[in-house]
Amino acid sequence: MYKIPLYAFDEHNDAFYFWHKAKFEGYLNGPLDLLHIDAHDDIDPVTSFKKSLYFTNDKQDGYLAYYQDFAKNELKINNFIRPAILTDLIKNVYFIYPKWRKFKEKKRKFNLASVFGEGKVLKHNLRINEKTLPKVYKVFPDLKWFEFSMQKIHKIPENLNVILDIDFDYFACIDSILNHIMYELEITKEQFGQKDIFLANRTLPFSAVGFIFKKKENRYYCQVTHRKGEDISYLPPKEEVVAEIDNLVETLKIRKIKPAVITISRSCYSGYCPKDYGIFIEDELRKKIGAII
Repeated sequence: MYKIPLYAFDEHNDAFYFWHKAKFEGYLNGPLDLLHIDAHDDIDPVTSFKKSLYFTNDKQDGYLAYYQDFAKNELKINNFIRPAILTDLIKNVYFIYPKWRKFKEKKRKFNLASVFGEGKVLKHNLRINEKTLPKVYKVFPDLKWFEFSMQKIHKIPENLNVILDIDFDYFACIDSILNHIMYELEITKEQFGQKDIFLANRTLPFSAVGFIFKKKENRYYCQVTHRKGEDISYLPPKEEVVAEIDNLVETLKIRKIKPAVITISRSCYSGYCPKDYGIFIEDELRKKIGAII
C-alpha cells in the first residue's frame, strides 16, 4: 500500500475530480504546486461552463458527485488545470515535458477569474494596474495569479510539496490524433446544394478544419476533418520506457519532491498512448513509484 493516495484513470480531465476527492478526504489542505509530467501542457483556457465551477452546499452533500460530473461533462483533456487553480487546488504549474519534445523552456505569470465570482464565465490574463485593481476585484472577486513553467525533468526545483500528475503519453505518444479524426454530419438536400457557396467563404482557410460533401443513397452528408499536420509521435522500445520511468522516479527522489497525492492518466481511450504501452507503463510505474512515497 502507498502512504499517500494514487489515483489512476482513463483520461486526463478526470484528474480534476480526483484532486477534489483528495481534498475532500483531507490529503490536500490548501493549494499546492502541480508537477505535471506530460507530453502536453493541458492548460488551454476555457471561457464558460453550463454550471458553476464552485460547489456551494455548506453541508458538503454531493460534493464528490458534483465534481465527478463536472470533470466529465464540463472539462476536456486539454483544459482541466486552470479550473483547478480557481478552486484552490493548484498554486503554480510546473509542466515537465519529455526529452523528445522540441519545446523551449519558459516561465510566465498568468491570471484568471470568473465574472462576479460565479464560476461560470471565465476571463484570462486580465490587464491590471494599480488604478484598475480595486474595480477588477469588484467584478472578479476570485481573481488568482499563477506561474507557469515548462522545462525538462532535470530542471525540477528541489523540496517541492506537490500534486504529482503523470500522463502515460510522456513515455509513449501518438501525437497525430487530429490527423485521423473525422466527423460525418447528415445535412439537408438544400444545404448540400449550397455547398459551393459555403466553401467559397473567405474565412474557411483560417479555420483548423476541412469539409467534404458527399451524397450516399439519396442522403446528404458533410465530413468534417481536422487540418492535417505533421505526425510527431514517440513510440520507443520498451526498455527505453523503463529507463525513462527509472529516470523520473530517481529524479523526484534526488530532488526531494514530496507528493501529497499522485494522479496518473492512461490516455489510452483518446489514443494518445497506445493500449499495449499503457498496460506496460502502468505496471512499471506502480512498481517503482513507491520509492518516493
